[in-house]
Amino acid sequence: MIIGSPYRFSIFVEAIQEWNAEGSHLKNGVFLLCIDGELFPKQIVTSTFDIDIVWLKKDLSNITVNRDLFTMEKEKAFVKMYNITFPEWSHNDYQYFISSPSLEDYNCIAFVVSNGEQVRIMAAKLNYIIEESTHDLGNMDISETFITHDELNKIILELDNVIV
Repeated sequence: MIIGSPYRFSIFVEAIQEWNAEGSHLKNGVFLLCIDGELFPKQIVTSTFDIDIVWLKKDLSNITVNRDLFTMEKEKAFVKMYNITFPEWSHNDYQYFISSPSLEDYNCIAFVVSNGEQVRIMAAKLNYIIEESTHDLGNMDISETFITHDELNKIILELDNVIV
């Protein structure tokens, strides 16, 4: 099932019966974000919908309005939201972060911010530097899109059909 517009913002989600134990309340399958035609992650990974979709719904339902970040140049906005989320010497602040656990496991980092009228969604597949316990923010290939709150709310409502 594709929820949303793949050329703007969508979620690819499909339960795979063989990945689900008989009688289990958990639903496993494929879960990918598509931002401006780019898939995150690039490979198929097993997702537990009760975790990934619930997590994403919560984050997309509570978007921070920050007009400065919304209008900032793409790379600068991404780095700023990354540093807010993963500061070097402070507590993490996840107000812009929308990467579900399965996305984050594959270093797919996604952020969302609003100007009050529209929503800006950005994502990149980053390289993790183990020795420094951080991601490499140089030479990022950032995908981004802009959608309305109404478009986003329709996507969130459709996600309810996946996790029931």
